Amino acid sequence: MRKSLLLLSLIFVQYFNSQFRNSLYDENQINVSLRGGLDFPSYDNQTKYIDYKPNLNLGISADYYFNWIGLGIDADYLSNKPKNSYPTENLYLGAAKLSNPTLTENNIQRYFFGIGPNFRWVINDDMGVTFKLKGGISNIKGGETSLISANGATNYNLNFHNGYDVKSVFSGKGEVEFNWFFSENIGLNVGGYYLQHFKTNDIVTNGNAAGYIPFTSNDNQNLISPANAEIRTSVLDHEIHSVGVFAGLTFRFPIKEAKPEYNLNVVAKDKETGLVLPDTFIELYKDGKRNYLARTNAQGVAFFKNIKPENYEIRGKLNTIELNSTKTNKSEFVKNSTIRKEISTDSDKFYVKGQVNICNSKNPLRDVTVVIRNNETEIVQEIKTNIEGKFYFKADKNSTYNIYGKKGNYFSQTETVTSKNVDRSNTLFLNLQVCMEETSCGKPINLKNIHYDLDKFFIRKDAEAELNKMFQFMKDNPNVKVELASHTDSRASDDYNKTLSQNRANAAVEYLVSKGIDKARLKPIGYGESQLLNKCSNDVDCTEEQHQTNRRTEMKVICH
Repeated sequence: MRKSLLLLSLIFVQYFNSQFRNSLYDENQINVSLRGGLDFPSYDNQTKYIDYKPNLNLGISADYYFNWIGLGIDADYLSNKPKNSYPTENLYLGAAKLSNPTLTENNIQRYFFGIGPNFRWVINDDMGVTFKLKGGISNIKGGETSLISANGATNYNLNFHNGYDVKSVFSGKGEVEFNWFFSENIGLNVGGYYLQHFKTNDIVTNGNAAGYIPFTSNDNQNLISPANAEIRTSVLDHEIHSVGVFAGLTFRFPIKEAKPEYNLNVVAKDKETGLVLPDTFIELYKDGKRNYLARTNAQGVAFFKNIKPENYEIRGKLNTIELNSTKTNKSEFVKNSTIRKEISTDSDKFYVKGQVNICNSKNPLRDVTVVIRNNETEIVQEIKTNIEGKFYFKADKNSTYNIYGKKGNYFSQTETVTSKNVDRSNTLFLNLQVCMEETSCGKPINLKNIHYDLDKFFIRKDAEAELNKMFQFMKDNPNVKVELASHTDSRASDDYNKTLSQNRANAAVEYLVSKGIDKARLKPIGYGESQLLNKCSNDVDCTEEQHQTNRRTEMKVICH
């Protein structure tokens, strides 16, 4: 336990030293805390049938803080009462029943006085967490316990411990305390502690320190054996441990005039629509180095409190999208006041919010490489999805994008998003959903947008994007072999549809071979109308949409 406390204190020192400098907590300051709570003791005095009950703890501390580190003194009063677990009914000596025993249980009073360092983690002006280490001395008195019963004129001390009378024993204490100040000088505290008293001696009276008379229980009788009494005659050099929880009041007193504050609020919004932008990271840069970072709240505002007045460049980032930057001038900052700046998006751009899920589910896919192709400029960019399967990018006005994902053995559908005929003054975000399917062995996956002219089997230009996606999948998975299947609807003869579908499957394979895929990895099959997905067989009246469901091209990984 002592090694753990030392290691924990070193971690706190390093962490606090590197992290926290802030407002009122930066001032030299005195804190006085009053607290009360519950103490849970453990006495290692090897006394059988005697335990100790949780009871009261009261304390006061005074702490002087230089900023994040301080020095404090603690005074604690702790009271515990012994708890006898030896039987008190149906006691017998042979066949003779003993009288009802007399139980004496005296409280143990402990007084701790300690001094040591404090380390603070400042959350904001009103909240902070403090880790305290204290070393000192304790006075421990009381705890005499005895259970006495009689058989005629003979008294039997069934169970006893003489307690403590220790004037000063070295003790150590570790404490974690949370403070919330509801006014500038008064706050609430809650926390917990671990207290240890080292080398504590109990009392030896008339050559005895503690002991008990063994007993056996039989037929609801407790038969004692005085001849076998277990008596400890020597002082036991042992430890006492305590853990506890507390709550109370803390009073803080700055001992020098507060430093002047310079504050900055930055609003992130879309200039075109006036829409505020929550969860935008705002950064303050000076000479190319980031000095401060904050995040906008639900109202699109980021707060920078008590910063150094400088010439800053204000940059903003909404997920992966950078906003237009702005600047502050050192002369704009006024002592103990707040200046306001606004950072906005590009009015000539739309912002696409994309989501990648596993098809037919709400399960997101992280670390997907999303391929984005501008159909007007033919510029291609790639973005990774985050842990929630989300991705973001800027979209030009009057543009259309084809978008699909790449990830291991997943196959992505190609989706389209467009900013054409969308009023930028009313809309900032374009929403997009992309789904991906895992290509498990033998599972057919429908390739969307593979269309052919009537009675033709050559690959049209609009089908190349889907086949290019399949090319990328096979390139990313070089050991995979794939069956490429073409299906028709039930119209025309079975033989004609079989031949047409085989030719279409062959054409798709030849296209992939022309892109560099080994033909041995591809197996074209034309199923004609033999694997309809609905009831639309020969001579069944169906809509064009129902027939379209059956006209499809599928791929599936060939099982080894």
